[in-house]
Amino acid sequence: MRRFLIMSPVVVLALIGLGAGPANTHHVMAPLVSQNGSTVGGFVNLEAMPHGGTNVTVHATGLTPGTHYLSIYYGNHVCDLESDSVPNDVFAHYIGGDDGTATAHAKIDDDLDEVNSISVRLDNTDLTLQACADTHPGG
Repeated sequence: MRRFLIMSPVVVLALIGLGAGPANTHHVMAPLVSQNGSTVGGFVNLEAMPHGGTNVTVHATGLTPGTHYLSIYYGNHVCDLESDSVPNDVFAHYIGGDDGTATAHAKIDDDLDEVNSISVRLDNTDLTLQACADTHPGG
């Protein structure tokens, strides 16, 4: 019994050290930050696929029920439209639910380290930015 008591603090310190290690390079979760006075928030979840590509999930809140939205992924960190953003990097079209939420999921060809931000935009002619998630802050 005494041996277990001596080992317990060592195991606890080792586990604490593991928690302080580098971030998981196969999974990213980032908040959607409202833009342009919108009430849209939520989060994005990205998971690297073992043979390339990324699974992306967007869970948006604060949407207007019945309004059409789309999500785009970007190489920049601020959801600025790029020359090939539309239609190449649009990965989801969805409608705000009665409760003001929507969840969209897709597999994209780009690897996780190439996806620096994800947007929620109005699905109309001007694509007004509603929220942006920086998936690699400081990168």
